[in-house]
Amino acid sequence: MGGQSFWHMGHIYRDNRLRGDNISLHDAREDLRDLLNKDYKKKVALDFVCNHHSISKEDRNLLSRTTFSDKDSEAIKSKEIFLSKLTGEKIAIDTYNVIITMEAVLYGDPLVCDDGVIRDDAGVFGKYRMSGRTTDILMRISQAFSSYKPSEVVFFIDKQVSRSGELAKAIESLQWCVPVRTFLTNNVDHDIKESGLLVATADSGIIKYLDSFIDIPKYFLFKW
Repeated sequence: MGGQSFWHMGHIYRDNRLRGDNISLHDAREDLRDLLNKDYKKKVALDFVCNHHSISKEDRNLLSRTTFSDKDSEAIKSKEIFLSKLTGEKIAIDTYNVIITMEAVLYGDPLVCDDGVIRDDAGVFGKYRMSGRTTDILMRISQAFSSYKPSEVVFFIDKQVSRSGELAKAIESLQWCVPVRTFLTNNVDHDIKESGLLVATADSGIIKYLDSFIDIPKYFLFKW
C-alpha cells in the first residue's frame, strides 16, 4: 500500500514506517496507549514516547490525533449518533474541521482513530484555502442531508481563518434541501459547545463536553 494508511481493528498503520530494525510507529502507539491507560496525562505520555523513540514532529501529531486510552475511546464511542438518526434534529457543523476531514476522506489519507472518529493528517487548519474540492464536499454533505432531513443546519465558521467570509457565502449560495445558515465567530469551540445543537465534529476537545456528536466524514468513508 506504499505508505497509505488503512484501518485494522481501529488502528492506523503506515506500512513504510513498520519495516526495518527500528521501533515502528505502531509500537510507539502501543506504548502511548499503555501509558494513557495508566492515567498519565497525554502531553506527559507523548513527550516520553516521542523522546524515547525519536518520533518526528509529523508522527507526534499523528500519535496525538489517533491514540486514546481505552476509557476515553469508549466514552467517545458511546456519544456518537449516526446520520440515520438526524431526521428532525438541528445540527451545528464545526465547518473547517468537517471540511478538512472530508477532504482527507475523499482525496487524501484519513485517520481512523482509537475512539472510532475519523480525522485528517494534513495539519492545515488556519491555513485552509477554498478550491473546487470545497464545493464538491459541500454538495456531498447536502446530498447526505437530503436523505436524513435534519430540521436545520448551522455552519459555525472561524472568522479568523483567511477568506472565511467567502466560505460562508459559498455555503449560502448552494441549493440545500434543508434550512441552512452560517455563523461567523471568533470562538468556534466555545460557541458550538454552547449552541445546544447536535454537533458535527472530530475535535476531541469539543466532543468531551458534548452529550452526543455526529461524524459526517465517517459516513462517506464507509459508504459503499
